[in-house]
Amino acid sequence: MKFPEIPENEAERLKSLYMMDLLDKKDDERLDRLTRLAKTAFNVPIGLISLLDRDRQWLASCSGQVDVRETARNISFCAHAILAQGIFIVKDASVDERFHDHPFVAGEPHIRFYAGCPVRLPDGSIAGTICIIDDKPRDFTPENINALLDLGAIVEDEFYIISMAMTDPLTDLPNKRGFYKLGEKRFAWLTDNKRSFSLVYLDVENITAINEFFGHSEGDATLKKFAGVLNRCLKKNDVAARLEGGKFVVLLGHDEDQDVDTFLFSLQSKIDDLNEKSMKQFRLHYAYGIVEYDPDRYSNLLEMMNNSEHVMYLERKKSAMRPTQSKPSREKS
Repeated sequence: MKFPEIPENEAERLKSLYMMDLLDKKDDERLDRLTRLAKTAFNVPIGLISLLDRDRQWLASCSGQVDVRETARNISFCAHAILAQGIFIVKDASVDERFHDHPFVAGEPHIRFYAGCPVRLPDGSIAGTICIIDDKPRDFTPENINALLDLGAIVEDEFYIISMAMTDPLTDLPNKRGFYKLGEKRFAWLTDNKRSFSLVYLDVENITAINEFFGHSEGDATLKKFAGVLNRCLKKNDVAARLEGGKFVVLLGHDEDQDVDTFLFSLQSKIDDLNEKSMKQFRLHYAYGIVEYDPDRYSNLLEMMNNSEHVMYLERKKSAMRPTQSKPSREKS
């Protein structure tokens, strides 16, 4: 048996897959109807949509006699398929030197025929495949190839719809829904591994004035610039989102290279540089509040989110009472 190779852009591919939050989800009717259609259209016993994680294959949708939802990646036919240009076809696995001694060929489900079409996420990264499997050898005609390509395009359309439902269209950051979906997984990992982390709640304070005096197109451009700067300050596993208006939030893990102070220093430095180079009649400025994780107070991300908004409200109230700008608020655990 020949093990599949790893794509050259594997790190970027996995990051895109994780950001879409498609793994470990079951019974998505939008995907299930496509595997049912594939199974019927090609008259095969099995139709699948698979996603290739770091070390495993997750079956996002299964139609037919399939008893598992995940397998090891190194024995996945689909891990070979994502490397192919176009449709990956195995006409008879029992005589194919790559697969003849494969456990799913020698044993259940006794794969003989396989055809897989790589499917991409909205940013172009390959997530996995839509594939069909038969326990009998068979040919695959040009018409069959075109039909499977069409099904692959429809899967990609569904990925796009899922992405849009979790993405802020102005900044391309996750929206509130996307932040909760992605952030809860990150929250669980950080707490399970006993890592320290913070929630940073940011507000572009003068966005209302920019919209009023310079127009909404200028306001939109300002928010896009702020989001771009914010994104450049994040480390790989940090999660940032635009909640609404000029409000943003970051779930920030602490490590030796970055804690909340170094993040905020980096953000302010980049905003200062942006303002210095700007030819605009206004300067971008923002406020922020910080909530540090306390296991005795917060059992989930939503509780931290609610408290960070409270911290921001109190800070604004204090700022309004003083003639000079206060230091940003911070709640320590």
